[in-house]
Amino acid sequence: MIAHEVLACLELAIYVGLLLPATFCTIHYVFKGQFGWLYLHAFVITKIAGPAIFISITEHSSPSSGLQIAAQILYQIALGPLMSATLSFVNISSKPDEDKYEHSYSPLAPLTQGTSLMILRLVHPIIICGLVLGIVSGIDRMPDSSTGIINSDKYDRGATFMKVSGALFLVAFAAICFGVIKLWKSRKALVTVSYYIVRSMVVVLPLLFLRILYSVLNSTNLDTTGHTGHTTKYNIMNGSWVIYLILGLIPQATIITVYIGSGVFAWMKVRRGTGV
Repeated sequence: MIAHEVLACLELAIYVGLLLPATFCTIHYVFKGQFGWLYLHAFVITKIAGPAIFISITEHSSPSSGLQIAAQILYQIALGPLMSATLSFVNISSKPDEDKYEHSYSPLAPLTQGTSLMILRLVHPIIICGLVLGIVSGIDRMPDSSTGIINSDKYDRGATFMKVSGALFLVAFAAICFGVIKLWKSRKALVTVSYYIVRSMVVVLPLLFLRILYSVLNSTNLDTTGHTGHTTKYNIMNGSWVIYLILGLIPQATIITVYIGSGVFAWMKVRRGTGV
């Protein structure tokens, strides 16, 4: 069993284990108008499907190109739902709980100001564009399903799309950091789950940056017809498993665990009557 297959099995086990609490949090909080949990749930599903398909591929001597394309795309696009979830959590947290605010000395969240809130709302289309470009890039860089031949023009276009996708995610990350900084001073005025999530950003943001950095390094090291010889160690599917473990698997699994933990602990606190 190759190292990447071992990591795929580990990821599959992690996210299957997280599926039930993620589903619970999604159902519970969506009815409260917190739709970021839908993105989180989509991320978990993606991280189950990707490794499962990859394991299936490694078990066959001649896997179909369709499965290879699907696995490649699922591994690449998982960052999109994760960033959308993070942005949605920041957006919903920009609306402090008024009852709690009345008993708090924290200033009202600055993000309720129109300009700042508008900036964050504009970030969602940026993430969606990055996600779509990542999907198109994965399709363009795969061999033709009938001939098995890679179209060089499409491959080069796909490599360019991948670079643009990484750049868009960096822009979105900067906007998310801006939102968290704005929220930090007023975190005590937030509803319980938002309070936990905003506090967790101290851990989440550095890990999210590592995951984005991994995507950027992968995209900038893609060979094209005009530029070859780039390192393949940042390739998600067949690069260095150590780099993927440090920059990919661990950051993503930790972030999603922190989010789900925040959701569950907030629910427990409210159930005990000590939160809102």
